[in-house]
Amino acid sequence: MGNAELAGDDIPKDNPASANINEIKKATMRARDLVREILTFSRRSEKEQKLIHLAPLVQETFGFLRSSLPAMVEMNLNVRTKDDTVKGDLSQVQQVVMNLAMNAAQAMPHGGKLTISLSKAEFGSREDVPAPEVEPGTYVILSVSDTGTGMDKPTRDRIFEPFFTTKEQGAGTGLGLSVVYGIVKSHHVAVTVDSAPGEGSTFRVFLPMAEAPIEAEPQPMETPCGAERVLFVDDEDVIVRVGEGILSRLGYCVTSDTDPESAYKLFSEKPDAFDIVITDQTMPRVTGTALAQKLLALRPDLPIVLLTGYSESVNQESAKSAGIREFLMKPLSKQELAEAVRRALVRKLS
Repeated sequence: MGNAELAGDDIPKDNPASANINEIKKATMRARDLVREILTFSRRSEKEQKLIHLAPLVQETFGFLRSSLPAMVEMNLNVRTKDDTVKGDLSQVQQVVMNLAMNAAQAMPHGGKLTISLSKAEFGSREDVPAPEVEPGTYVILSVSDTGTGMDKPTRDRIFEPFFTTKEQGAGTGLGLSVVYGIVKSHHVAVTVDSAPGEGSTFRVFLPMAEAPIEAEPQPMETPCGAERVLFVDDEDVIVRVGEGILSRLGYCVTSDTDPESAYKLFSEKPDAFDIVITDQTMPRVTGTALAQKLLALRPDLPIVLLTGYSESVNQESAKSAGIREFLMKPLSKQELAEAVRRALVRKLS
């Protein structure tokens, strides 16, 4: 992410490579969201659901899938409705589309046709609904169909069970459809499957249409800059190089160190030589929170930004209680880092 943003800054906007760099940035951001989703799913945390448009999401996912599925799988996208507003978590809904499409491709080992569709349907009474979980109302229907091997009834009855798979040992985990089922249930919606041996399969996800309009997307904010002196600490050389590059281009005077003990020694010699410290959490011998506490013992008013990937030992609340002003999850964008640094410099802990 960092290298793509640095490269994007060096390329004129009218250069054809600029569009490619933007696609890399979009893909890395989506990958970040998916990884965070996996972590959230494993921790059984509740995700905030918002109003989203399904068509752009499905179109974007279709593009990802086109480049990753086997060439002998013919892909078709059929968006048959402009009314596509639903309430959900964007990355989870995308995961549903990807898992269903991957499952469909695996059911066509010798090739076939994969069709992803969006349509609208209204069910006026209980007699009309396609499944017991579906209440009468208006729905956006996400369909994923294939012309693969199909399934008999005993298989259809078990496909959403965790670790159930019809593949050979080692060829699959059996988690793809169970993850779909878990996400569908967390959204309080329904999924159905129509299939028969030799006749392919069609999965349909019924998402209630949202009545409230989607608020306009906020306009991109100007990236805040500064001229303060930054001590940047991370044990990975590549992270240090990218961090230095981003912060320097924002106007900051950056000193970096890959050893937290060396960074502490450097700071202790001249505690007033730095205006802010940005540190990683997981480092050899000394964690970011431990380093922060040692630095704050020397200078209690020191603004500190803590960066971390997945960590069970620290979170926003524990970081704040330790005197750390900003807590950010890796990977982060230039905009996120720039805003966090300015907040840490101008705010004091409440």
